[in-house]
Amino acid sequence: MLKAVIFDMDGVLINSEPYYLQQRLDYFKLLGIDVSDEHVQNMTGGNMKIALPQLLPGKTTAQYARIRRGYRYFKSQHPQDFNAMLMPDTRRVLQHLKEQNIRMALASSSDRQTINTMLTTTGLEEYFETTLSGEDFERSKPDPSIYLTALEKLAIDAKDAAAVEDSEMGIAAAKAAGIFTFAVAVDDPRVATDQSQADYRLRKLGQLPGAVTLMRGHLQ
Repeated sequence: MLKAVIFDMDGVLINSEPYYLQQRLDYFKLLGIDVSDEHVQNMTGGNMKIALPQLLPGKTTAQYARIRRGYRYFKSQHPQDFNAMLMPDTRRVLQHLKEQNIRMALASSSDRQTINTMLTTTGLEEYFETTLSGEDFERSKPDPSIYLTALEKLAIDAKDAAAVEDSEMGIAAAKAAGIFTFAVAVDDPRVATDQSQADYRLRKLGQLPGAVTLMRGHLQ
């Protein structure tokens, strides 16, 4: 019986990936670092801590930490309009699941400050029992730690949960945790991702309630 849905944030609840892609390119350009669009695209679904050694090999731990701090400051000077970023069906989908007594959690690779700001400015915090940030874990997606911890906090088994992701790394993380995984299609051609490992693919988030209804009926 499906008891809970665990959501990724970026690219699922908010259409942020294209914005973050450009933001990262602008930041690296400011630093005088030549990074290709393709390299930055590879960060989709992950976080800076994991991606920096791949993008900029050969630097020290202290240098990577300094670049991450600089990026956080850069983001603070270029605040996001999260209400404008909301996917068209986000509020309706979350409200529908709440009315169906399906519990919800958020498991995002984004930093804690970004997650909290998104939730408070959009008013979505009421829907989530627990929120997890990639900052809370030594290893980012595709490592399943964030999903395993979400299951632990919800006190449910993997068979009673579903995940909603968009990136290859996020899908891999949820699958490695043994969770049935929905993938929301990515419309931006600049954000390339392989969703073939997902259990069920959605053209848009608004299709989730119908898919969940079918899933619950099948499992009963």
